[in-house]
Amino acid sequence: MTDFIRDVRYDGLPHPVRHQLTRVLADHLGAAIAGLRTPTASIIADFTRAVLPGSEATVMGRGRICNAAGAALANACTANALDIDDGFRPAKGHPGAVIIPAALAQAEATAASGKDFLTAVLVGYEVGMRSSVAWHSSRPTYSGSGSWGSLAAAAACARLLGLDSESILHALGIAEYHAPYAEILVSCEHPCMVKDGIHWGAFTGLTAAQLAGRGFTGIPSFLLRPEHGMLIASLGQEWWIQRLYFKFFPCCRWAQPAVAAVLQLRQEQGLRADDVATIRVEAFDAATHLVTRRPCNTEEAQYSLPFPVACALVRGRVTVDEVAGSGLTDLAILELAERVEMIVAPDLEARFPGEAQERVVITTRDGRSLVAGPLSAPGDANAPPSDDELWAKFFSLTEPIIGTKRANDLHQAIVGCDSLDNIGNLTALLA
Repeated sequence: MTDFIRDVRYDGLPHPVRHQLTRVLADHLGAAIAGLRTPTASIIADFTRAVLPGSEATVMGRGRICNAAGAALANACTANALDIDDGFRPAKGHPGAVIIPAALAQAEATAASGKDFLTAVLVGYEVGMRSSVAWHSSRPTYSGSGSWGSLAAAAACARLLGLDSESILHALGIAEYHAPYAEILVSCEHPCMVKDGIHWGAFTGLTAAQLAGRGFTGIPSFLLRPEHGMLIASLGQEWWIQRLYFKFFPCCRWAQPAVAAVLQLRQEQGLRADDVATIRVEAFDAATHLVTRRPCNTEEAQYSLPFPVACALVRGRVTVDEVAGSGLTDLAILELAERVEMIVAPDLEARFPGEAQERVVITTRDGRSLVAGPLSAPGDANAPPSDDELWAKFFSLTEPIIGTKRANDLHQAIVGCDSLDNIGNLTALLA
């Protein structure tokens, strides 16, 4: 494992892996820039400016006002603020929002090249995605992405800091021991800004690597246990970054198959909200914990299943405006959300988490029963989106915040990231 973290080289990566790195960077920055419009982003930026001042790294939308740890904390929180960042099905969580902010902050602080930054991001994904599987198999409680993500961020930052093998192991052990607990189902049932613990995972991983570089010691990581040997042995042989899913709706992934099913029925049947008597969503158990029906803020809107389903039927879309704008006060959406029933379907529960599928049954006022599904959410790893679809998502998220010219400039910087001598040329566009 330490050999992979220390020795993998960007120029030796297969072309599809390098291409995927461009895709995940674009997807991440689009999600993070859109997240700037949330109260969460403002609060965390104000906090880091007060508590973690410095001039090492850029806090997105705020300028060079923090040390690297503060920038990682703020930018990770912002990247997950709208829950439209990438994910990994076996982890039931989000790698990119933990890894990329930590790697970007550390890369900027050390004036790393674009290739060095991208290689560190790859290291974070490959170690982190395996860590997520090992973490969930080793612990009885389902933890959010910041838990196992701490090791991912530590691996990425250890690579950027050029740590030796012993120090890398200490960094992983420190990150594991300091990782946030992040009990995710509690956050689903009581939506708030803590969400997946992603921001603390980024902060923990970066600081773990920096501590290890100074001689601070950590526990032996659970990744070294014999039962995880096959996971680690595949590093550099199997590229797990290709197994990501991408999100097209700013809400919990567990609600998105139902949203897709409703949009399908709406289009195929010419269905409108006024036609609907009841909506029944048949799902896996975890999805039925998304119980909020009348959200008062964007976190409650994202961690809801009835609300985005109602948005999809009333407006024919679930966008940032629905979960962080006018959708929150749209009475047609709120009233329809009250009529969404959720039940656990044994066949769908048996497939989770390997598959996350849902079935929607809509009863109309004239007595028809319309069924869609079981469906998966768009963007799953077995049906990955095209480059055009991902860039369309990027521009739809960024242009309203930073304008067309800056979005185009950022697009060019992302595409050419591996040719940058200093990653600061990219982060300057984020300030």
